[in-house]
Amino acid sequence: MYISLKWIQEIIGLQKLTLNKLVTRLTLTGFEIESITTKKYFESSDLILDISFTANRADVSNIRGLISEIITLFTSNFFLETPTHIRALILLDSQADLGIFDVDQNFYLKETKSKNYPIKAKINKPHLLNNKIYKISNNYKLWEKNYSLWEWYLQKKLFKKAIKTLSINDIRHSNESVIFSNLKSKKVEVKSSPYWIKKRLELMGFKSVNNIIDTINYVMLETGQVFFAYDLKILEDLMTTTNLTFITKPAKQNSLLKISESKTIQLNTKILTLTLNNEIISIPGFIQNYTTLVNKTTSQILLQYGVYDQKRIKKSSKILNLRTDYSIKSEKQTDLNLLEQSYLRLIHLFWTQNIQFEHIINNKNTFKYLGNDFSLLNRYIKQSEKKIKLVYKNIKKLTGPYNHSSVLTASQIIKNLKLLNFKISLQTNRNCYVDIPLARKVDIEREVDLIEEIVRVVGFNKFKPITMDNNQFGYLTKFEKLKRRLKDYFLKLGFNESVHSILVKKDSKNQITLKNPLFNESSVLRLSLLNGLIDKVQFNQKNIGETFESFELGRIYNLLSDEKKKEIELISGIFGGQIFYSSWNGENSSISWFEAKGILETLMEKLNLSLPIYWERENHYGAKFHPNLTSNFFIGNQKLGVFGQIHPILALKKNIQKKVYLFEINTEVLNRFCESQNLINYTPYSSYPISYIDLSFIVNKFIFSSEIKEIIYRLSQPLLKSISLFDYYSEAPIKEGYCSLSFKLKFQSNIRTLSNEEILDITNPIIVYLEKHYDIKFQE
Repeated sequence: MYISLKWIQEIIGLQKLTLNKLVTRLTLTGFEIESITTKKYFESSDLILDISFTANRADVSNIRGLISEIITLFTSNFFLETPTHIRALILLDSQADLGIFDVDQNFYLKETKSKNYPIKAKINKPHLLNNKIYKISNNYKLWEKNYSLWEWYLQKKLFKKAIKTLSINDIRHSNESVIFSNLKSKKVEVKSSPYWIKKRLELMGFKSVNNIIDTINYVMLETGQVFFAYDLKILEDLMTTTNLTFITKPAKQNSLLKISESKTIQLNTKILTLTLNNEIISIPGFIQNYTTLVNKTTSQILLQYGVYDQKRIKKSSKILNLRTDYSIKSEKQTDLNLLEQSYLRLIHLFWTQNIQFEHIINNKNTFKYLGNDFSLLNRYIKQSEKKIKLVYKNIKKLTGPYNHSSVLTASQIIKNLKLLNFKISLQTNRNCYVDIPLARKVDIEREVDLIEEIVRVVGFNKFKPITMDNNQFGYLTKFEKLKRRLKDYFLKLGFNESVHSILVKKDSKNQITLKNPLFNESSVLRLSLLNGLIDKVQFNQKNIGETFESFELGRIYNLLSDEKKKEIELISGIFGGQIFYSSWNGENSSISWFEAKGILETLMEKLNLSLPIYWERENHYGAKFHPNLTSNFFIGNQKLGVFGQIHPILALKKNIQKKVYLFEINTEVLNRFCESQNLINYTPYSSYPISYIDLSFIVNKFIFSSEIKEIIYRLSQPLLKSISLFDYYSEAPIKEGYCSLSFKLKFQSNIRTLSNEEILDITNPIIVYLEKHYDIKFQE
């Protein structure tokens, strides 16, 4: 969302609001500043901020909501809970006493506590609506600061219920997806928009069209409410009468809708349309027929506004693969209170441009009635009844003590809730009941959500960290220790840990389906971890031509035959397929089935299981495992997991190596039979350097390398720490029947640094001994 820094300053009355201060405060409270650009604003320059917010904060997706949020985030003297009056704006640091005013239908200002005090000149242009009023010594004074009526108007929390502006017939005959009203204008003159509207639209990335469309777009930016303006004569021509009858109904299959001069889209029966004499004039809340748009020849307009089902808007957008400025706003949760505010704001802006409306066109008997239980209106009414109990002591319990006192006082808590536009329905010295604004119903569902809002506004830095008592130190459960040992084992083998989404595309009947998935590709809970691992190997093979070892520790979700749901935690892996030396004198090859199986057997040995593991061939191998090279392994009478080679058909389909191996282990079963790891005895390490030496021998092939290693190890104690074979060679010029073996010896002392002479004094007797008693010759 784009917003002007100067626009913010003008609305909230804070001319000294610095960019750094605003960006820092927004960032600390969950917003992201994507970019900051400079644009020309009237005679000076302005900074345009591209602000991102989370999907659950639809209430800040318009200027009104974002300004209210900014006002709340900065310490202010505003009290937005006032239900029936409008307060003048003040500087955030000001202590001025405010007068309270009402607004009548003629947009005059009058004092509510004493005699009427109207503005001398009737306001008829936006730039004349520039007065800021303070109460000083019981007299009202017009100050030089420039603020419009709407900026006062924004300070109200509640207006009359928006539903009152909708006719009784509209409500009675509304369907589940749309409630709207129509206003017929007097004769209008379509011309260029006022300069200030064009300039602000330009800042927000909109192209100016005419004064009708521009004003609607401007109000949409301010409030997030979508309005449609139709050429009334064109609509009357469709009906061949001035008695317009609007009907909402699904589009016919393959019906067409013209959305621009050169573009037409194809609809289907899943798209809800608004029709006039069977002619589609719009998709409600989404886009209107291009032929009905207001143009230069328009003499009268029909203004349409209402409440739309955001779920249907999202569905239509997905089906049509199209998003408009209107649909983006309509996808957000609509606040019925905001609907009336937006309506009055638009009518006022039209009025300042000498555009007036005659009457409301009722929609009697024009909507298909689907029953109250399913109506959009009833869903909104049900949401508006939501209350949450907030216990004051839970704030300290979850956040720690407040810096300035031991705990936030009840008055401080209530004040912050009111600043956030929450209404307090019942209050005691221990708790309160909070009514959630409709615009926040989506993301404020529990007491902890309210606490987060309070702390966010107060500031996280205002709370001291919670200190733990000596007896409150955390600990790891046996199961958590097991999972860490499993991860450590595979990571040390060179595996890569993977993490995949639990939501996947449906491909089986026994998968648990989400009621309202965002995408078809993430509509069910996964049944296996292996699908994601196989896809990752396929991706790696395609891009760099190599496979790689990977494992994942996570949960799967089964839908059992009795409709019960089962959640299981597994560790799954995929490995193999890489070419390397498997033996000293063998050719390059990939790991064999038995070698791969040995990796899992070694793991089981390290886990110190209470019962032995036994293997059985798997007959029902499925589509992932090889029909002849797959085995289940059990412990006691419970199945622990499955291991096998990948199915050749799947390997061919995914274009990966055939000698790739898969496994899945039930960690919950493993935990029941896994005993705690024995106590490890740690020994101190030497601070003296290590000395290495290599010994190479020509050895008769009948002599085992392990026997040579044993002799060297025995004769080199206590300074020899390790010995390893690092080279084997049996080709020419080595004579037939012999081979070359090279060993690396590691020496270290705990009390001194070893010299070369000491190392030679140890290795020379070893060489003599081997040459004397074995068919071995030392190579210098």
